[in-house]
Amino acid sequence: MAPPGLACIAITGGAYARLVAGPDAEALVDGLNGAQRDAVMTDTVPLCVLAGAGSGKTRVLTRRIAYRSATGRCDPRRVLALTFTRKAAGELTDRLRKLGLRDTVAAGTFHAVAYAQLRARWSERNVTPPELLSRKVGFVARLIPRSVTTANRNRTSTLPVDIVNEIEWAKARMVRPSSYQREAQAARRKPPVDEAVIAEIYERYEVDKRKRRLVDFDDLLQLHVRDIKADEGYAAAIRWRFQHLFVDEFQDVNPQQHALLKAWLGDRSDLCVVGDPNQAIYSWNGADARYISEFSKHFPGCEIVQLVDNYRSSPQILSVANTVLARSAARRGDLQAQALRPNRPEGPIPEVREYPSDADEAAGVARAVRDAHSPRSPWSAQAVLVRTNAQTALIEGALRAAGIPCRVRSGGGLLDQPEVKDALNSLQGARRDLDGALRDLSDELLGSTGGQRGPQSAAELGDGARGQHDGAAVDADGRRANVEALIRLGRDYLAIALSPTAEGFVAWLNDTVRTDQPDRAGDAVDVSTFHSAKGLEWPA
Repeated sequence: MAPPGLACIAITGGAYARLVAGPDAEALVDGLNGAQRDAVMTDTVPLCVLAGAGSGKTRVLTRRIAYRSATGRCDPRRVLALTFTRKAAGELTDRLRKLGLRDTVAAGTFHAVAYAQLRARWSERNVTPPELLSRKVGFVARLIPRSVTTANRNRTSTLPVDIVNEIEWAKARMVRPSSYQREAQAARRKPPVDEAVIAEIYERYEVDKRKRRLVDFDDLLQLHVRDIKADEGYAAAIRWRFQHLFVDEFQDVNPQQHALLKAWLGDRSDLCVVGDPNQAIYSWNGADARYISEFSKHFPGCEIVQLVDNYRSSPQILSVANTVLARSAARRGDLQAQALRPNRPEGPIPEVREYPSDADEAAGVARAVRDAHSPRSPWSAQAVLVRTNAQTALIEGALRAAGIPCRVRSGGGLLDQPEVKDALNSLQGARRDLDGALRDLSDELLGSTGGQRGPQSAAELGDGARGQHDGAAVDADGRRANVEALIRLGRDYLAIALSPTAEGFVAWLNDTVRTDQPDRAGDAVDVSTFHSAKGLEWPA
């Protein structure tokens, strides 16, 4: 029933289907395999679709929305489809229109939907909306105690970014400042400074925001949950507006988003989620894949459909992938995971090659890229995927030395990263010679890891990820690896320069590492981190 003040007209399912005259139901399931048809047509809710890589996840999600609308099982005007990027939301609605769904389905991110609903509520109550703090790094930088800044003077631009990441992780996990130290230690977090210092800055951050009537993106979710729980009338209106909930990439949901989803649902069960625990790569930022791997614990009586037919990769690639994923699932205790089944023709056997050094590896990659290029296979058909930004410098250099055009899709090359800029400033400002300055930088990096080197033990430095609103989508490992890559380049320069200086090193870097990026639409090999490559495809 509609809440007071809203008209309600009861229409039977069949009558509603005839009224909207939308897409043909039979056509919507034509061409689907058995598991896909089950996921689209089942009436059981809640529904969890475990969709392995290349199994038609988005196809199933959009077909289910369209099919249930065409058969009168749901009103498309009451559908809310939640995605993790605005681009994904736009693609989803475009697909629905192409399927013949005339009514516009509401689609957006958790933050965007919550913000829109909060603004409408504030407007109805004549409440002046708080200002949205969309850039947190500068705000947090002013809250860092001078003693901490002084002790980390060589990381003046990266320290606030690291602290913001910790605050965002805590808020995503619904951890208050008073509990941060305990929870961070339990989660084995590696913050840039002592947990007690982070907790103090986090507390000051929350207090200062309240004083200035500021809210951040994570506050939007918390405020919306609070309002729904505190006002039954408001909750009824929200739940009447959105009666059918769909969530894409459910493995990336964090506790705060899950709490909002439960608040939107109330005591109803009309929920469909799609995702894959094997593609959960954002746990460092607060996401919890257990919401999908343990879906039945959170939503008893649910149905789980597994999509295991892969339409993207050759049998040979899937054989390798299944071996790796089986070991990963065993470590997680997820013994129900099913191997992906190939549906593509036979292909070449994947090769695993080892090299004596990272420079040899980069040269080997360049040779492979050059050999794969042909008139029928342009440079842009190929991509080189790396774990961190630190690896892009060597790959770029090797490709350039081989005369291969390339572009970086990881948010800028090595020299554009803030931690590298800080390190270069430190080297140029050092009174010691370049060799000594590099040793000091290396010792400082070593000391901050408690005597452990390398990205496996990194604590402060990283890669891109979704859900960041400050352009600071980073984790600890990648930024440390970036500085280590810079030190290694410094050692290379010392080995070839007759009179090495810091100024000469910087000039050499600009000449050998920094390149003019080709046009984004031009014919060039993409060099990308795995995070930045998610959702993209290349033939090679």
